[in-house]
Amino acid sequence: MQTLTETPSTATEKQTVLLLNPPGDKKYFRDYYCTKVSKAHYYYHPVDLVYLSGTLSEAFPVAVIDAIAESLTEEECRRRVEAIAPDVILFLISSPSYNLDVPFITQLKQTLPETRFIGTGDIYREFQDEALEMHPFLDAILLDFSTDDIITYLQNGTGEVINNIIYRHGGEIVAGEEIHGNGNFRIPTPRWDLFPIDSYRFPFERRGKFASILTDFGCAYSCTFCPISTLGFKLRPVADVVAEIELLKSLGVRELFFRDQTFGVNKKRTLELCEALKPLNMSWTCFTRVDVLNEAIAKPMKEAGCHTIMFGIESADEELLKKYEKNTQQNQMLEAIALCKKYAIETVGTFILGLPGDTRESTFKTLEFAKKLDLDFASFNIAVPRFGTAFRKDALANGWASEEELVFESSASKPIWQNQTLSNEEIFEIHQQVKRGFYLRPAYLLKRIFGIRTPHQFLNSLEGFYFLLFKK
Repeated sequence: MQTLTETPSTATEKQTVLLLNPPGDKKYFRDYYCTKVSKAHYYYHPVDLVYLSGTLSEAFPVAVIDAIAESLTEEECRRRVEAIAPDVILFLISSPSYNLDVPFITQLKQTLPETRFIGTGDIYREFQDEALEMHPFLDAILLDFSTDDIITYLQNGTGEVINNIIYRHGGEIVAGEEIHGNGNFRIPTPRWDLFPIDSYRFPFERRGKFASILTDFGCAYSCTFCPISTLGFKLRPVADVVAEIELLKSLGVRELFFRDQTFGVNKKRTLELCEALKPLNMSWTCFTRVDVLNEAIAKPMKEAGCHTIMFGIESADEELLKKYEKNTQQNQMLEAIALCKKYAIETVGTFILGLPGDTRESTFKTLEFAKKLDLDFASFNIAVPRFGTAFRKDALANGWASEEELVFESSASKPIWQNQTLSNEEIFEIHQQVKRGFYLRPAYLLKRIFGIRTPHQFLNSLEGFYFLLFKK
């Protein structure tokens, strides 16, 4: 959508700000510094832009173009941008789409030389002020979308140091410190009316139109393969979350995907949130950890509308989990899945194949354990040294990866780094075998067929199953 919204501004000049998710040849997830490619037909909302829409609308006219959600070609997207003629473009960039993003934004800058270009994403968070040297089209970089530092920059970027902002000024680079904070935070209600809500899909949705929600930012845990663990951890007030959901409900949304990295960390607040959700009659999915879910919150979550929980299982090898600071155990995994079954909550396990130390034997043990868990769904991903992680630092230090390689993602046909115990070809082969070994079991297929509750869920499952198994 490109509709503009104007609100009272404290700026001396009203600058039109365009939030841009650039086009691509795949469904790229560029948001939240943990980038990847959709492995099926689903595509959920870029939360960076969603929450920035609320923050920026407090001071500026705002427009949104999500070219991925709307399946825009480069030319179609370019024409839309030119028609808006924004003073500022705040765009997403990602490692998987890097080789497409840079040429597209470069050309856009040539077309709109007077427009300020601000980038945010995993690559810019990794390289920070170096990125301004790498990309001449850049005027500034935003390192945290959960603050109002972007407004400070747009109103007062005259040489002062601003947290979470790196920008050009008078031929110099002014670099603010990356500060995420812990505790609590507030953020204005997003301008959901600016996003093409009907264009997004979610594999576990049961009621059609859905929205992605953050009730917190960052993560309270320290898994070394995950960039979210480096963002601090802070909570939104429950009242603010409810206000956002009420807005979404007025737009016809009945399904939610809580993008919190670990739903339920603060038990008291979780109970407060679940109680507030009950009268809203929403259907929802969330992520949590097997050592976080317990009896005290499982039943209230179900009563509040939760129908599916995703768990980061990662591996059946507890020593590997300890090495990468996941620190969960098989007995906790079994107990969490059993608790979900007790309350008729479907389960999804995510797994990482090919971490250093993983072997052919250990990956197939992980497959057998996934079957033993009796999960409803499983997502098997190839390990990659993501930007901003301790895993990436180790991979570079040990010569497993190259600093020059900027394009990678966890669903790629082959990894771009070298595991010491498995070749890239072996990891890809194992990935395919494990995926089919889980999903092509007669007992599993019958379970899925008899577990379908609505026509919408049937069509969603059928399409997802096809993409998962037969699209590489």
